Amino acid sequence: MAKRNGSSTLSENVTKKLRYDILDGQYEPGAPLTVSELAKGFEVSVAVVREALTRLATQGLVIQNPNHGFSVKTASEEELKSIIEARLINESAALRLSIAHGDLTWESNVIAVHHKLSQTPEYEDGHPKLVVREEWSDIHRQFHYELIAACPNPVLLDICRRLWDLSEFYRHYSPPQQSVRDGRAEHKALADAVVSRDGDRAVEIFKAHIQLTAEILFDHR
Repeated sequence: MAKRNGSSTLSENVTKKLRYDILDGQYEPGAPLTVSELAKGFEVSVAVVREALTRLATQGLVIQNPNHGFSVKTASEEELKSIIEARLINESAALRLSIAHGDLTWESNVIAVHHKLSQTPEYEDGHPKLVVREEWSDIHRQFHYELIAACPNPVLLDICRRLWDLSEFYRHYSPPQQSVRDGRAEHKALADAVVSRDGDRAVEIFKAHIQLTAEILFDHR
């Protein structure tokens, strides 16, 4: 049993690292993911890598080809449009439910993670193009997750989290060359509306936030 648990932990660690690398744009869309090479790089067994890639395939980030192994998901404008539309529908619903059901602890968590986000630099220094810092990316994810964390529907939350990962894939795939928005102000307005329990205003700000993200992505593809 201990051996199985150890293998499971290794697989989870490899899954997390590969997931981050894919979302960070370190692999091109459609790039092959050779099991033996990954196993060598992670210093784990082929079975562990296969399990990790299979997990990522269920999350939509990896394609499992019966005769050609694994590859990073491909990218298309049509899919991006579908992802944005699905986020607007599902995340708006989850946000309304979260505001309606959230308690003081949830409210405090929203305030705390927003403060961390506002105090964390978004981009790396010294790069010719914009490179998002890993720390900021993690806190940004936490912020958006926390906004909907009080939603009592776990299925809806799972859908929102999967859609978030898919949109992150595109965000790193086609980053702008320079900052074209005041993300800090957008996040503050969203957090303020949520903490004020103004569901209509929060959803309005959220939709504008996501639609602007979509416009930037389409402009830089």
